[in-house]
Amino acid sequence: EEDRLLLATSELEASEQSWEAADVLVTQRLYRDALTRAYFGLFHAARALALRDGYDARGPNTVVEVLSLRFAGVGEMPPEAPAVLARGQRYRELSDYGVGWVVTAERVLAEIEVYEEHRSGLLAMLAARGVTRSAATA
Repeated sequence: EEDRLLLATSELEASEQSWEAADVLVTQRLYRDALTRAYFGLFHAARALALRDGYDARGPNTVVEVLSLRFAGVGEMPPEAPAVLARGQRYRELSDYGVGWVVTAERVLAEIEVYEEHRSGLLAMLAARGVTRSAATA
């Protein structure tokens, strides 16, 4: 139990750092990089939830699977949440490696807004399980 809380808290800290980096990058109009950081903010929050509940969630595909089967599949989160995470993973790959992928400020900001909505839900689920930002910084 203590190890799961420690792992989840570490992931929450990574989520917070990625989210803060995304904010800075948006301010600097570095939209591709902001999108990847925002994705990681969402991803680390999702992985924190999976780890807190005792699931082995090392890779992004496993995290999406756990969200789908364990949380969305039983109504604990919106059914589209795993798909948002999977889409974010794809956009991250395109941002890093997609030579001809066009990124606009509007597209990125709209996507980040969706990530923020789902990340807020994950943070609430984590808080209900005793994983909070104050625990992450302690």
